[in-house]
Amino acid sequence: MSRPIQITLITLACIGVYFGLRSLPVEKCEFLHYGDFINSEGVIEGCGYEETEFFTMSEIQFPILPVLTPLTDPVVGQPTTFKLTLFTTTGKPVKWEEIAVSHTEKIHAMVVDPSLQDYQHLHPQAAGPAGHYLFEMTPKRAGDYKVYLDFIPLINSRRTLLEASFTVPGTPETPSPGSLMEFEDGDLQFAFIPSQEKLVTGEEVRFKLEVETKDNSPTRFSPVMDSYAHVVAFDENNTGFAHLHPQNPFIEGQDPLNPELEFAFLFDQPGYYRVWAQVIVNDRQVFAPFDLTIR
Repeated sequence: MSRPIQITLITLACIGVYFGLRSLPVEKCEFLHYGDFINSEGVIEGCGYEETEFFTMSEIQFPILPVLTPLTDPVVGQPTTFKLTLFTTTGKPVKWEEIAVSHTEKIHAMVVDPSLQDYQHLHPQAAGPAGHYLFEMTPKRAGDYKVYLDFIPLINSRRTLLEASFTVPGTPETPSPGSLMEFEDGDLQFAFIPSQEKLVTGEEVRFKLEVETKDNSPTRFSPVMDSYAHVVAFDENNTGFAHLHPQNPFIEGQDPLNPELEFAFLFDQPGYYRVWAQVIVNDRQVFAPFDLTIR
């Protein structure tokens, strides 16, 4: 075989490998767009703010196997400690020091029950041998809970999404599709306002989160994981999730009394979605629920 042909074949093989890696089901952390970087402590600054999509977990696969084990039988209203193990398909542990800090935490666990009424955002911590993690939660309802894991291995600086589950004994409830776009918690009033009346698949829609007090006193926001708000969405069948952050991701330069809380959603499937907005207002953390129906 002549040298030019060898060079051509090698070049084509490299191109094939490149596009093969590009096609892997991962979400890129947009370092260049925002000038993001990994500092000496492994902290990713400003990663993943432009994500707008809903992820159906059966359609994506990652070479990491999560195994979730409750250390005691889960009971409604009782705290339970869970062991989470993360190992690659080749048996290598996903080590704590090999995971980047993103939004002030290394691992984000979005936990939700089948009725979508009990949502908790938790952060497993390293415990024991490499690849072993623990977290504690108190389930509020019965049924098969989903645990959606969201983290970024330093080895590739790419977002990894995994799914695990556990069961709380009892009679589970089902979602109750509604039209809740306003919510009250104590003296706080929340509204989730879409930029357009009709919500349809394939179109990016923007929503504004508004928070006021009943007596019109000031609302002072505090950062939640390095952002003034976090929003997640789950579909009626609990097949996946969206994990979103404000379109203006930077808290620096914003007024904590009136931050920019605009979010963008893009859904490719019609149906009912339960949305949860997580904020800290006037030193109080609140999870505010809303309902979306996509046509």
